[in-house]
Amino acid sequence: MEFITNHPLFTFTFFVTLVFLFYYFIEVVETPVLRFSESDFSLRVIEKSPNLTSKYYPTFWCFNQHLMLFLLMVREYRTKPYQYDQLEQLKMKDGGITGLAWSGIDIVTTNNNDPIVVVFHTISGDEQDVKTTVKYLRERYGWIVVVCIRRGHGNLPLTKPKINTMGSTSDLKEQLSYIKKKYPKKQLFGVGISAGSGLLARYLGESGIQSKFTAAVAVSPAYDIEKAFHRVHPVYSQIMGQRLINYFLKNHYESLSKLKGVDELLKIKTIGEFQDKLHTISGFKDKENYYYHSNPVLVADNIKTPLLVLNSADDPICVNQNVLENLHWLETLPNTIHVHTKRGSHIAYFQGWKASSWSDKIIGEYFSAVLGEKLPKQKPAPKTKKKPNRK
Repeated sequence: MEFITNHPLFTFTFFVTLVFLFYYFIEVVETPVLRFSESDFSLRVIEKSPNLTSKYYPTFWCFNQHLMLFLLMVREYRTKPYQYDQLEQLKMKDGGITGLAWSGIDIVTTNNNDPIVVVFHTISGDEQDVKTTVKYLRERYGWIVVVCIRRGHGNLPLTKPKINTMGSTSDLKEQLSYIKKKYPKKQLFGVGISAGSGLLARYLGESGIQSKFTAAVAVSPAYDIEKAFHRVHPVYSQIMGQRLINYFLKNHYESLSKLKGVDELLKIKTIGEFQDKLHTISGFKDKENYYYHSNPVLVADNIKTPLLVLNSADDPICVNQNVLENLHWLETLPNTIHVHTKRGSHIAYFQGWKASSWSDKIIGEYFSAVLGEKLPKQKPAPKTKKKPNRK
């Protein structure tokens, strides 16, 4: 034993381990920074959500933002598809097709007080890329969960040559009306993941006090999408740009090829270029009108629904600059809590040896806290007309 402890390799390994642990506990582990407009409602919700005020311990073997993203992608492709109870296709007023993926409807009665959690998937995802969140909320809380699938996503047929990667609030309103008609006595909670958080925020801002959601959570939002997509890490920007070409244009080329400008979209190199030219396939006459009707930041100050927003400073896709530019309204928006972590990458937020999701725990904990609270009264915001941002 004395030989082992005196061996140079042991000494070196011991020293490296100490340095790593020192770095991990000093630079990686941290308590999230909370920003909110102080109110009795927010303070009570925070008090009932211990993970918001406790230290977040990112998985020590993959706390780097790129490793977290890599692990997230590997898990998405290697884990088995989640088995939903029912997949529905809904025909929109214009003839387009959207979808709903239900989990929990076979075993939960409509007479209890449990909510329905409505989940919005990522920019090129479907009901499967949010499966860990759906599974966690089902197993931990027993709530009904439904994923709103946007037109052109997943296995949905594109019956109308029209796609918006960020989603359409008009489609969403039809989906929510269908859900409420099916379960009229249920409260609705909304969860937006990445681009899904943009659709959620846009809906909340447009709806104001008419929102059908009791509370909502936005995970890794980009805020001003006209700027944000051009700030994505260059490597991920190119990967995501090609992903969007394959996922939308090539999968639905027969339908979309009739539209003017599709061939130009096929030549783009980055996700920012793709979004700037998206008006050609999303039903808008130009880039300015597309962003005017899709950019969540333009209506964010009209959000009245209690909202939890989660961002990581090391996010290489929805970068920290986006967050810092929007703190001026995040900190003053009533009943909104912004949770800012040092680590977590983009929607990954792994913690513990097994790399489980910390953000899923935050979502469930927040909704549980809201369920036990009397909701604050909402006042309509003064009407202001905003013009498209032309640069």
